[in-house]
Amino acid sequence: MPGPMSANVQSIDAIKDVRVALIRFQERATTAMSDLRQKVDRTVAWLELDRPNYWQEQERRAYDLVASTRVAYETCKLRTVAGRRSDCIEEKKALERAKMRMEYIREKQQAVRKWMVQAGKEANEYRSRTSNFMRTLENDVPLMIAQLGRMIDAIERYSEPNLVNVTSSSVVSSSPEKESVTDTGPAEVVPVDAALPVVPENDGSSEIPRMEHDE
Repeated sequence: MPGPMSANVQSIDAIKDVRVALIRFQERATTAMSDLRQKVDRTVAWLELDRPNYWQEQERRAYDLVASTRVAYETCKLRTVAGRRSDCIEEKKALERAKMRMEYIREKQQAVRKWMVQAGKEANEYRSRTSNFMRTLENDVPLMIAQLGRMIDAIERYSEPNLVNVTSSSVVSSSPEKESVTDTGPAEVVPVDAALPVVPENDGSSEIPRMEHDE
């Protein structure tokens, strides 16, 4: 069991894989968060700057249209044809359409003001909720990557002398002159007689059978 100041590292490749994964995560997450913030900022700017200016210009044009169609309608009512006043149907319809256009533009202006306030609140809430995550991407994740890099360098420096020792031991053990030498000393010399079987002496109680040959 490793001690309190030791690390049971089974594979340095696993640490390298984690570091590479963290680097990729930081790059992709930072890009995604940056794109989201740009979209939010563009939407808020579109509501706060573009739309008010656009509908203000449309209101000015609608006001001019209402004024011109009213003048045309009033002029038509004063005109007589063969002693009879004209109904001015077309002029009246044009004035009504101009007034409807003005009302539509004013509704759009109210909607823009409403959503401009709402979008500003939502954008502020989004920035507030993602600020911690952005700080993690900008500060904590780079620290993790740097720590893993230092850990990998330290493990590789630690393993280099051990690798040299293992290689040297392998070369020594493979030498033919050193095969009979072990860590416990020279090999024990076994007497030749110890390797032979013990034959009991003949006490006469048994006879050795003889082989008879026919003459």
